[in-house]
Amino acid sequence: MTAILLVVFMMIIGAIIGGVTNVIAIRMLFHPYKAYYIFNKRLPFTPGLIPKRRDEVASKIGQVVEEHLLTESLIKSKLNAPSSREAIEDLLLKQISKLKQDHVTISYLTEELNIDLDQVSSQHLHPFISSKLSSFYENHRSATIASIIPNEIEKVLDSKSEQVPDLLFDRARVYLKSEKGAHDISSMLDTFFQEKGRIVGLLQMFMTKESIAERIQHELIRLTSHPKAKKIAKQIIDNEYQTLKSKKLEEVVSETQFESFKASSTDLIMGYLELDKTTQQPLNKLMLGFINFLEQRVVSKATNIIIDRASEHLTPIMKKINLRQMIEEQINTFELDYIERLIIGIANKELKLITFLGFLLGGIIGLLQGVIAIFV
Repeated sequence: MTAILLVVFMMIIGAIIGGVTNVIAIRMLFHPYKAYYIFNKRLPFTPGLIPKRRDEVASKIGQVVEEHLLTESLIKSKLNAPSSREAIEDLLLKQISKLKQDHVTISYLTEELNIDLDQVSSQHLHPFISSKLSSFYENHRSATIASIIPNEIEKVLDSKSEQVPDLLFDRARVYLKSEKGAHDISSMLDTFFQEKGRIVGLLQMFMTKESIAERIQHELIRLTSHPKAKKIAKQIIDNEYQTLKSKKLEEVVSETQFESFKASSTDLIMGYLELDKTTQQPLNKLMLGFINFLEQRVVSKATNIIIDRASEHLTPIMKKINLRQMIEEQINTFELDYIERLIIGIANKELKLITFLGFLLGGIIGLLQGVIAIFV
């Protein structure tokens, strides 16, 4: 009976020693947080292992994360993975789809971005239009009108210039046949008679003033339908038109005239834009086609550009971020008690198992010692 009690007692003592030893060892990983001194001599095992080697632990964790977890090759492969591509496309589509909401206007966007639209318009848009017009004039002042006008517009002008003679004669015929035309001819004839008194006396011997005016009106109307008159008018107009096209811009529009034209044109363009009205219109009405174009064409290309540019500049980005140093600095900002709670929270089961194993091994060793003590 005594032998059995001895074995049980030694087994219990061994288990206690083994378990308590492991508990103390685990405790000494974190405690004490600082070194203690007696007679200027640092006590052994102070501070604890992790507080003592905190900088080294932080550096190693940063190294492991940088070299084995968040590596450049891993990030590149994740960026180019189909799931990442789909996620980026979905994000872009969601952002673009927000532009279709009725409350989204140019004014709303500028307010969200804290941009004064009136100030931008007066300080940037107005000067921009004016500078563009000035730049155009300076770059083309020595160029001919024909070289400045786009081919499509020139073709339209050419066709219109061919219609000018017929249009002029038609308008002249309508005018001459009207009461105003007859009145104007009579009025001009009165002026002529007043200036040429002697000739009037001779003419009035054969014709009255009214008959003369009627005769002149009839001949002028007949002239508007005469082929030769049309041919001459067409030739003159065509010559003048070709001469105008061959002139330099500065010959047609002087610099002084251009300055006046530029000011009025800039104001006209700004007025035509109707910024106050346009900026209040929903984007889904103002530019729905453009938003659809963004969704159908731009999103996929933008995704490719984002991934390509991110992969291309990943190396300098990783160098600037300095992941290892960032992790090291972040860990060093943690309080020691927070690090202790963090590690215990992660490895709580394992630490409890180590403690239990200490009790178990201590008990086994105590059992063996007790058996050996009995038989020796």
